[in-house]
This record gives sequence, structure tokens and C-alpha cells, in this order.
Amino acid sequence: MKALACATVLALVCAVIAPRPAAAATGFHAAWLDQSPWPVLSPGATTSYTVRFRNTGDQTWQRGVAGRQVNLAVSGDSTAFADAGMAVGWLNANRVATTVEDVVAPSAIATFTFTLRAPSAPGPYRLPLHPVLEGVQHLEDEGVFVLVVSDLGFHSRWVSQSAYPTLQPGQTSQPLNLVFRNTGSRTWNKGILGEEARLGINMDDAQWAPLAVNWPFSTRVAAQAEQTVPPGATATFTFQIRAPSSPGSYSLHLRPVVDGAWWMEDEGVFLTITVPGVPVGSGNAPTLTTTTVQSGLSFPWDVAFAPDGRMFVTERAGNILVYASAAPGAPQLANNAVSGIRAEGEAGAMGLAIDPGFAANHFVYVCASRTDSGWLNQVLRYREANNVLTLDGFVIRTGIFAGGNHDGCRIRFGPDGKLWITMGEVGNTAFSQNPNALNGKILRMNPDGTVPEDNPILPGAFGRTAAYTMGHRNPQGLAFQPGSGLPFTSEHAHYTDGATGAHSHATVNLLRAGANYSWPLGAGAGFTKPVWQSFDNPYVATSGNTFVSGTQWGAWNGNLFLAALAGSMLLRLEPQADGTFKTAQTLYVGTYGRLRAAAQGPDGSLYVSTDNGAGVDRIIRITPTP
Repeated sequence: MKALACATVLALVCAVIAPRPAAAATGFHAAWLDQSPWPVLSPGATTSYTVRFRNTGDQTWQRGVAGRQVNLAVSGDSTAFADAGMAVGWLNANRVATTVEDVVAPSAIATFTFTLRAPSAPGPYRLPLHPVLEGVQHLEDEGVFVLVVSDLGFHSRWVSQSAYPTLQPGQTSQPLNLVFRNTGSRTWNKGILGEEARLGINMDDAQWAPLAVNWPFSTRVAAQAEQTVPPGATATFTFQIRAPSSPGSYSLHLRPVVDGAWWMEDEGVFLTITVPGVPVGSGNAPTLTTTTVQSGLSFPWDVAFAPDGRMFVTERAGNILVYASAAPGAPQLANNAVSGIRAEGEAGAMGLAIDPGFAANHFVYVCASRTDSGWLNQVLRYREANNVLTLDGFVIRTGIFAGGNHDGCRIRFGPDGKLWITMGEVGNTAFSQNPNALNGKILRMNPDGTVPEDNPILPGAFGRTAAYTMGHRNPQGLAFQPGSGLPFTSEHAHYTDGATGAHSHATVNLLRAGANYSWPLGAGAGFTKPVWQSFDNPYVATSGNTFVSGTQWGAWNGNLFLAALAGSMLLRLEPQADGTFKTAQTLYVGTYGRLRAAAQGPDGSLYVSTDNGAGVDRIIRITPTP
């Protein structure tokens, strides 16, 4: 009996110390069945957690038998979670447990029960798991994960706020109030660091510091007025602000924070200041004149303009066309081929951006699907000389899968000088919620290919990457709002509103560092809601987008235009005071067929490309007259 027990222990130990798979075996398969609710714990607290899988193979799993014991592994054999202090009694740093059952026959259920500790650093931690037959093979990885929230007990909910002020340039506002309820378990105590609630500008955005009037810090507009705010009570934040000198509409994104401890919930609370005298949203609707400036194209995907007026166009098949100008019938100066292109379905040569310093460096950036040690989406940098583009290097070469469906790949320079890239999940929904994948994300890069130091670390990620936001399906539009510089995507998202249950298949999202836009999980806590939804009326599949600005746009100045594929239309969205958008108008419904790109040209006109077929597509100029 003792010999049998020793043999059993030896088999268990061998299984634990041999985590790397060897030759593949047949008949061992698993399918996720269910798991415990995701835990919310105080830092350092522990909990027991259970995940169950069904044995879907034709081989029996046997605990303690080498070559038949199935353990629950951390995906990628990562030890980062154990290093963070989450492991309590695990088999080893990347094996959380073996089966509770001694034997799990085919079609039977295996139970993996283990203990988790919340890390000392507060925040969400995404622990990815899948079964592994030790020493033989990893079983199916279905994207199973445990979201562990190490929670300090500081939480808030917006209650009310003062009306948005209208101020003259340079004028100081009356005292403004925002009220939040303490929905956590900790009391907020005025004057104590780590316990005092303050109203901060989201992302510590210091660009609004010139507007500060006696703020405690450049990125903190006020501290709680009350001496103590126990759970369930409300806190008032009172502050003043100075209007910018230039007329316009300015939106500050505000969020409560306990400095030294925890940012509380981001509910998309804004303070919008209106400085009159600007034509934004004023005057009459413009009269539009449409002109075909180029024809005979094949699936033109994006349009960009050099400072000297030349127009650059990508065709999905792998061409970068250069035209002398945006004038109708302007001569084509060059057709530059993207080498290694694999154009299939929605993939090919797509997003296009001109470097803000083009006059000096002549850099042109393209997002393209290429065969390069696999089928990958890459961001390439070209140097232009006499209309000829020569590959200068890669902003991103590896790490992004390409696909004929949901490929994304729009690129734009932001006012921060960074290169922003939309990336679809290429039909694999697991990518969107995997913080360590680059697909299903909005990416933000330095033009030289390095990752910006102020990029967020996505919840559950192993470290800082190019990923700026997650939970995206197929974002094809990317635009920055004039004045505020805020980034917005338009995408095929299939979002379900948690409050009303209404379903939409197209959205506009305001991008916030580290935010999760829910695909494919729908609405719910922890996800950021769109600022516009189609609600299936009209039926659209949005692609490119752009804001328009300039006095010639009259009442439409500052509106967001969306090019639509399904529905074959151009949508005009009006920004609202609460930071959302409403559908104001549908234009050219069916007139030009599917519309792909939308970009404002140096003349102030709107340029759109069609997406109807080889040799029949056009670039169309839409010129406003107030």
C-alpha cells in the first residue's frame, strides 16, 4: 500500500515539474463548462475558485498518472501572476490545480479548485487558463479567464452637476458643482492623502491647466467639500474655470480619484464650456456640390493629402497612387506597389497617413496586409522622393494577424504627434478581450516604431504595448475632434445597450486610455459605452470617418461624417452637450454605392471614396457653400 502511495505521489510530482508539452497525443480534448463568479477582493485577501471542464476526448484523465493527469495551466506558461502574489498553494508558478476527481472518463466533468490572492496593487487582473496534459500536449485554449479585481473599496457614481457654462473669452465662471455618491465601502476623509476624494481630469490631461482658477493641482479641479463622506453619502466638488481665449466648444473629461490609492469609476462625465463667437454649429446649413475628381479606380481604401496639395490614394490590391492635386482629372504622377501584399476579402493596402513633418522628412505611412513570416497586418513607413515611395522601415512589423474579415487598419496622426492604428479581430473574437493580443485593439505608436511611455497597461496585460484600448470588433474609422483633440472611432461593433436592450451594429466610440469597449461580451460593468449607436435604423456598416471644420460648413461646422458600406450612404452626426452624438442626416443614400474613406482636404472640402468594384470606383469631392 505504501509503495502504491509513493508511486502516486511520484506521478503527481513528475506531472507538475514537466509543464512543457512533448509529442502530440490523440484523444485528449476539453471544453469549458462553467466557473465561479469573478471575485472582487481587498488587496491581500484570498478566495477559493472553481473552473469546470468536460472531457470531450476518448481518453480517460487520471490524477497521479504521468501522461494522463490533466492540470489547469496559466496560458503561455506565464509566471507573472504568481510573481504578483496571486498563487496560493498552486502546483507551481504556472499550474494552478489538478483535477479534484481521481478519474475523469470521456464526457465526464473535471473540477479544478484552487486559491487566489488579490495582489497588493489594486486593479483588475485577467488570469488566462486552459487545461494541459503534462508532458504530452496542451488541450484546447478557449480563451477562459478569471478576472480578479483587487479592490480598495473606493467607488463613486455621478449624481448631478451644474449646467454647462457659456463664457466670453477669458471670463471666469461662477462656482460650478459636481456631485458624486460614495458607492464603495470606505469613507472619504478630507485632507488625508489616500483617503480624500478629488475631482481629477481623466488621464491626468494637463492641457487644461491654463484654464485653472485656484485648482489644487493642474489636473485636479477640486477636493471634496465635506469633511467626511461615508458610504452612501454624497460629495460635492466645487470649482471655477476660465474660458479659453479662442471661441469654440471645449470639453473636460472629469473623474473622481483618491490620489495615492485609486482612480474611481470613469462614467464619461464632461464639463463643456461654450465660448460664443465661433461658427461651430451656427449659421445656416451649407449647400453641397459634388464633383468626381478621379474615376476608374479599384477599391480605393484611403485618401490623404500632402502639404503641397498632392493627393495620395491606396487601392486594396496593393497600390499607392499619387495625383498632382485634388482637382478633377488631375494627372496621376505615380503608382507605387506595396511589396508582399496579400489582398483578400477586406485585407490589402488600406490605411494611409502623411507625416505631420512631411515637408521636411517626406514620410508616408501605410497599414497593409502582407506575407512576411505569416499573413500579418503591418504599418510601413515610406520615404517619398519625386512621387516614388521607398520603404524606410516598419512602425509595426510583427504581432498583428491579418484576415479577410474584420481587418481594421485605418491609421491617423493625432494632435499628440502619435500614430494611431485601428485593428480588427480578424474574425477571432477572443482577440478583442485578450489584453496581450494586438488584434481587436486601437494601437498608439511613436512614428519611429517605439511604444509611447504614456500608453496604458491594459488590465491583465503582461506589460505596456502598442495597445491603447481593447474590446473592438472591426474599427475602420478614426478621427480627432477639432478643438478638443479627442479621438473617436467608428466601427462595426454589435453593441447591446444594457439599460434598454436595444441592439446596434455600428457605433462611434470616444477612446479613453485602457478602456474596454465590450466586444464580444455586450454591455455591462467595466465596459465603456459608445457615444453613438445606430440602433439598426438606418442599417449601416460604417467605415471611414472625419470631422469637418471651417466657416464654409456653417451650421455643420464640427460635425462628424461617417462613410457607410451597407446602406450606401454618408451619415452626418451632430455632437451633443453631454459628449454624445446624434444622427442628424443621411446623405447620398444609394447615389454612389458603398462609401469607404472620408477625409477633409486642405481646401476644406470633404473627400470620399467608393467601394463598388474593380475599375468602377471614384474619389468624390463634396464642397460646402454656406
